[in-house]
Amino acid sequence: MFEKAGTLHSAKGKPENVTIIHGVPAFETEQKTTPYFTSNVLGFSSVLPPNLIKSIRPALEFTEQEVPIVALKPLLKQFNISESEPCLLIAQLNGGEQQCLNGQLLNDFTHVVIQSSPKPIFGESKPVEKVKSRLAECGRDYLGLAESMPPFSNFVATKTVNAEQALNYFSNRQQHREIKAALENQLSVSQSDAEKVTSELQQAKQQLQAAKQQAEEKQKQLQEEMQHINQKLLEERDQEHHWHNEHKKWSESLKKEKEELVKNNEELSNRLSESLSEKEKLAAEIENIKERERKLTSSLEVNSKLVLKMQIDSDDLRTKYAQKTQSEKELRQLIGELHSKLQQAANFYHQLENKHPEILLGSDNID
Repeated sequence: MFEKAGTLHSAKGKPENVTIIHGVPAFETEQKTTPYFTSNVLGFSSVLPPNLIKSIRPALEFTEQEVPIVALKPLLKQFNISESEPCLLIAQLNGGEQQCLNGQLLNDFTHVVIQSSPKPIFGESKPVEKVKSRLAECGRDYLGLAESMPPFSNFVATKTVNAEQALNYFSNRQQHREIKAALENQLSVSQSDAEKVTSELQQAKQQLQAAKQQAEEKQKQLQEEMQHINQKLLEERDQEHHWHNEHKKWSESLKKEKEELVKNNEELSNRLSESLSEKEKLAAEIENIKERERKLTSSLEVNSKLVLKMQIDSDDLRTKYAQKTQSEKELRQLIGELHSKLQQAANFYHQLENKHPEILLGSDNID
């Protein structure tokens, strides 16, 4: 049939409104090919393995091969098959009727001719019972006609067509086609725009991710810098606190030393006064001794020794007085140096207060 159709199609100049497709029919399937048992006699090939056909036609021989599948559902849409317009379905499937025919096919075609057999000549099913049941489910009245060559029979079902309804239907279908084409174009544009927006969104997400990563790195760097600054401030505050404590200790020490120096100065003054008083007393005693020397010339040796002793004591007192005077001078020099250091410390403290007032406030809180 395919070869005859191809020859006829070529003889008619291959009209564009005629399409010839060769393959095993199936209403809807995802398969691309299927096993096919090809007969050496035309009209007896099938997708099902031969069964009783071998007893009816013992001379038949079959060869199994893979052949393409033709999906019928897309063809219904492609050629606008509908019960609103006369259309004819001729099916010769040799046992494959129940796998191929469904309600949509039987309803859309106004005229249906199905060749089948009451016996399972292929496979193990009962094809005629399946065809009758399917026609009854679709509400199609049919007529069974036995062929002159058993075991085949033909089942014929027809529908009347309302011409006005068909014209309205096809007019609406043409509008629907135009609307569908416009919607498809709009959908294509929308999909293109959506792809563009998706691409831009993806780029924006990548840029956002990169910016987020940079922000996280910058934040991490800032946190590290802030931690370093805080650590440095803590160290400076500790150092300032330590310096403040040292300054406090120095002040207390200087205060004590000053008090001790004042006390020592008072003691030295007292001793100096006592020394002067003793010196005056010694002078008086010397005068008395001289007077006694004049009076007591007989005791010259004793008086000489006494005078010598007094001279030694006087020298000793002078030495002690000189030492005390030197000590007082050194003490005054030390007080001057301490005063200079205190002045430097006060200047440094004033500079630090102007430069880091918050640290001094923190140190005051700590104190």
